[in-house]
Amino acid sequence: MTWTIPQGANRIKVEDENGQVLWRKIPQMLDTDVVVLNPKTNEPYFMFGSSGRPSKNTPQKPIQVAQSQSNSQVKAKEKSKDKHIRRDPVFRVANEQPDSGDILTNVIKGLAEESASLSYERREAERKGESTSSISLRRVNALKAVGEVWLKKKEVLSAKSIDLESHAFRIVFGHIAETFRKSCDEAGLRPEMTESVFANFGKIVDEPEWMADAKAKIEKG
Repeated sequence: MTWTIPQGANRIKVEDENGQVLWRKIPQMLDTDVVVLNPKTNEPYFMFGSSGRPSKNTPQKPIQVAQSQSNSQVKAKEKSKDKHIRRDPVFRVANEQPDSGDILTNVIKGLAEESASLSYERREAERKGESTSSISLRRVNALKAVGEVWLKKKEVLSAKSIDLESHAFRIVFGHIAETFRKSCDEAGLRPEMTESVFANFGKIVDEPEWMADAKAKIEKG
């Protein structure tokens, strides 16, 4: 699709690949730019002279310019975006396993990645002598979000976990042990063999490593 560029126009309103609307110098238009059209006239917005309010000058000696992105390019961009979204770990887990605790884990990773990216942007801004206040504020909010999601994850894990040191668990564990002993007797094991098995069993579960391993398996799910 082509449009007429009025004489004296030096900028055109476009949307860049990041979705930001800006006034681009016409000779500097990129292949990834999408021309913004006036919904009433279906014509582009042009700027005359220096940056500021667009002029309403009457067009003279028109020339032609093609839209930066064809329909095939737009579709390719949309396809690439859809592919990226489907590969996103948070979206994938939320879509396939909405009740999984991995959602919060991936959210934390994503927020931490954004925080690290902002840290890099802040360092580059300092190097160039640019203001860093807005970047710092965004990073503080990102770090705050990481902390809040982490606390929420711990809360969810606590609600789903078993307190291995609680009185209730000791009762259940004792009941399981008694059931196991009864099973040994009914299976016809000699009493000395049963006692030997329980002696080794008791030695293993009394070791700190057993408790630590059990807690790790509960958290892993």
